[in-house]
Parts: sequence; C-alpha cells; structure tokens
Amino acid sequence: MANRSRTTKMFPTTFALFATLLFLSPSFSNAQYKPPLFVFGDSLYDDGMTLYNGVKGAGAEYWPYGETYFKKPSGRYSDGRLIPDFIAQFAGLPFLQPYLLPGIKDFSKGINFASAGACVLVETRPQTINLKRQVDYYVQMVQKLKQQVGEGPANQLLSEAVYLFNIAGNDYVTLLQKNVKKLPLSNFKKKRQLNMIIGNLTIHIKTIYNQGGRKFAFQNLGPLGCMPSMKYMLGYKGTCAPEPQELAKMHNNAFGALLKRLQSQLPGFKYSVYDFYTALYLRVLYGSRYGFRESQTACCGSGSYNGDFTCQKKSTSFSVCSNPNDYLWFDAAHPTDKANQVFSKEFWSGGSNLVAPYNLQNLFAAK
Repeated sequence: MANRSRTTKMFPTTFALFATLLFLSPSFSNAQYKPPLFVFGDSLYDDGMTLYNGVKGAGAEYWPYGETYFKKPSGRYSDGRLIPDFIAQFAGLPFLQPYLLPGIKDFSKGINFASAGACVLVETRPQTINLKRQVDYYVQMVQKLKQQVGEGPANQLLSEAVYLFNIAGNDYVTLLQKNVKKLPLSNFKKKRQLNMIIGNLTIHIKTIYNQGGRKFAFQNLGPLGCMPSMKYMLGYKGTCAPEPQELAKMHNNAFGALLKRLQSQLPGFKYSVYDFYTALYLRVLYGSRYGFRESQTACCGSGSYNGDFTCQKKSTSFSVCSNPNDYLWFDAAHPTDKANQVFSKEFWSGGSNLVAPYNLQNLFAAK
C-alpha cells in the first residue's frame, strides 16, 4: 500500500512536467509551439516600457503617436508598429508586453525590455532603463520563469528563444550633443567611447548566454547623420551629417568583429545582423524609389526637417502630416509604421546581402 500511495502522489508532478515539455518543445511534435522572443533596446524597440519607469511625461503617450495602426498612443515612438511587433507577428507570436507592465504572469512567449533613451553605458543617460538594467530585469525574469515551469523546461525555452537587440545609438548621439561646440571629435574621444560600448556589450551578451541564451539577433546602428534630429541639432543642411555617419560605421565594424569573436568563443552561439545602416541610408537617399514621397523631413515635429522633438511634448506646437505612409520618418528620429514593416520583412527573410549569417526566419528555426 505504501508503494502504491507513493506512486499515486508522484504521478501528477510527472504528468505536469510532461505536459509542460509537450507545450514548450517542438521535439514533442507540438505544432503550436513557437520559440519566444526577448527584446532589448531603445525607443526604436520600446513598446510601452517607458510608460512604467516612473519618469513623468516619458513615453510616446500623446497624439499623434499610434494614430495609423492603434488609433491612439500606445507608448511606441511611431504612428504604428515597431520592428519587434512585426517580427513577433512573422514568428507566430502575439505583440510582446513591456516587462514593467503590472500583472504579467506568463513569460513563455517572450517579453520586451526595451525603453526609450536607453544606452549601453550607464553614465550616458543615468535616468533611463539602460541596457544593464534591462539585462538585470531579464535575469530576474529567468528566475520567475523557472518557478513557473520548472528548471528543465525553462532552460530549454531559454536556449530556443531569440534575443533581439537595437542599442548604442543614444550613446553616440549624447556624445555629439555634449561636444556640439567642439566638433569634430578627436580620434581619442571616438575610440574611447567605442571601446567602452563594445566592452559593455560583450559583458551583457555573455550574461544572457550564461543564463541559457544561444540565438541572438542585432539591428546594427542606422545612419545617425541622416536623422532629422541630428541635422537639426548640428544645423546641417545636407542629406546626412558626416561625423555621426562616421561614428555609426566605426561602431558597426567593431561590433561585427565582436560577434565573430563570440561565435568562436561560445559553444552554440548563433547570431544574425541586419544591415539597418544600409537599408535606411538607401531610403533616405532614394526615397521615391522605395515608395516614400518624403525621406528627409519627418511627418511630425518642428524646426528644420521637423528635427525638433516637439511632437513628444503635449504643450508645444508642432506640425503633423496628413498621411504618414508618404514619409520615411514619423518624428525626429523614428521611422513610420510603413518603414518599420519594410525593414522587418528584410530582417525576417532577407538575403545574405541584407542580414547574415542567418536571417531571422532561419534563426528562429535553428536548433
């Protein structure tokens, strides 16, 4: 009787574990299973996190943000969806929730840690949810996930997940802002900033790897000098300001070399890099070829190129276009819903000239 009783008590636990594995693992032939997506980054990827960080007035919480797709502000810095929204859709996942949204209990499909203003270096903008804080939140989430589904299933889920990043632009933008009267920057300043950023990125990627992450996707830095905000700040009247362009290219080259080193050092490490720099730069130069009537001036804002961030300030006057689909930029630094959809399609299924060594579709499928 004692043995029978013990077997009966064990059965529900064993069954629950099997059911969890059945739900989580494609090796159990569950067609409904989709690898989760965890997102890190700045305002290009922020789907509402900034609304919950306790900073008053933060977040794209006013009209006309969200007007095209959500019909109301959604905390996203666009008239509609962002790249992570489209990627989640392509991957068969729901829109991800921001990690700080109260009441989240299920992390099995992924979560979004990205927050507006985020930087790699903590000291760049200390009031923001920087990358270190985002990774700290991720480590916190891993413990919650293990409590929810058990350590084994959680580890399997974490290893099959895709970790999507867009970060470091604000570190270089802030460097230029602080030295705007001392430009051009010295080679020493540029290299010191670059080395600190690459060093910190290495630490944070390894932290996620040590928690079980194996599949990493990165959007490289866009052409910073083409942003309406940058041209407005520098008083530049051409197509793209050269010094921010140089910084972005320096970063992208160094970051590409870092990823190759990590691949050789870390067993099972797989990565994808989307050449966002080239994709966005070509559309700035040749907007009409790509279906954008206006590719240099933002839909919403004020000042030259609508490069002042007045669109984000409720009490400030600004102009706003009647049809954001005609525009590449929605505000001074962020693309429109239409542009984000195009970039996402390239990231998801583009060829090796756009995204390599895997596109996202193949990275999600990789074992």
